[in-house]
Amino acid sequence: MYFDEPSVISIPMLSVHPDRVNIYNDSVRLKPRKWPRPEKVKMPISKFHNNKVSDQARRKVVKAIDYLVFLATDKKLPATAHGRNLNFKISFITLTLSSEQKHSDNEIKEKLLNHFFIEAKKKWNVKNYLWKAEKQVNGNIHFHILSDKFIHWNELRNVWNRIQNKLGYVDAYQAQMLAFHKGGFKVREDLLKKWEYKKQIKAYREGSRQDWMNPNSTDIHSLRFISNTKAYVMKYVTKEQKDHDIKGRLWGCNYELTDLPGGRTVVDLEIEKEMRSAFRKFKPKFYKGDHFTVIYITPQQLEASGAVNIIREFAGFLLEKFNYNYSFDIPGG
Repeated sequence: MYFDEPSVISIPMLSVHPDRVNIYNDSVRLKPRKWPRPEKVKMPISKFHNNKVSDQARRKVVKAIDYLVFLATDKKLPATAHGRNLNFKISFITLTLSSEQKHSDNEIKEKLLNHFFIEAKKKWNVKNYLWKAEKQVNGNIHFHILSDKFIHWNELRNVWNRIQNKLGYVDAYQAQMLAFHKGGFKVREDLLKKWEYKKQIKAYREGSRQDWMNPNSTDIHSLRFISNTKAYVMKYVTKEQKDHDIKGRLWGCNYELTDLPGGRTVVDLEIEKEMRSAFRKFKPKFYKGDHFTVIYITPQQLEASGAVNIIREFAGFLLEKFNYNYSFDIPGG
């Protein structure tokens, strides 16, 4: 009996990530197509995103944040004014312009934001980061940044002020403040509800002492008391703005966080056995689509269930992609 050799076969595959395991079929073509492929037409890439992160981009952002948080090591902050050392893992900072925006969004991202990340890598050894651009009420662009390193607020401000003054934003701020307080301290009546009089006086004295050349252009958000870091950050990263249009990219991250296939392996009998064992032990939630299944289980849970082969694939991916040595302990292994 004769039969035609199949032109395409499907191979069951598994990929491991910091918060899930994906199971899907990978198609492999054994024979070339017998009909000519239609000529490819290059379609123009749309640069209009309506200030909204697409569903596809959102999935990329979620995965990048998962890996960033997973790879960030636990550490202690320097001693505080109260003499306590606080635990720290990731930082969430904001960079703003100190005066009215005079340059295009793309020029600011190219000349200022890019310069900031170059310096952050050299000065603070920042390896993994993700940023999102937004517009303030005054129309100025600003950036929310998630990073894996501690940056002291004073160093952060000094570096960003020096960088943003490449385009004259601190000089413009100084001229504005000198003109506003020309005859001495002048209260900002429009800000009294959010910025009380005593604090305005304090800011005026500090600004005068530094000749208005060190504006408060940065902010560091504390994530110590945030139980779900990913959900908190995603609120900022995927927020849609309708009043102001941002030109160019809305978000970005370091190269290593852009392509994250995870630890992949063929689903053979041994892998299937390990997944069944993990299911019986932890009963994780899962989502079954038409061509894939997502199982919400962590590497730590896979370790505890003895999934040695699956964990080895994940550890190998982390080592190759991030040069990160993920040590694991398999019970009875």
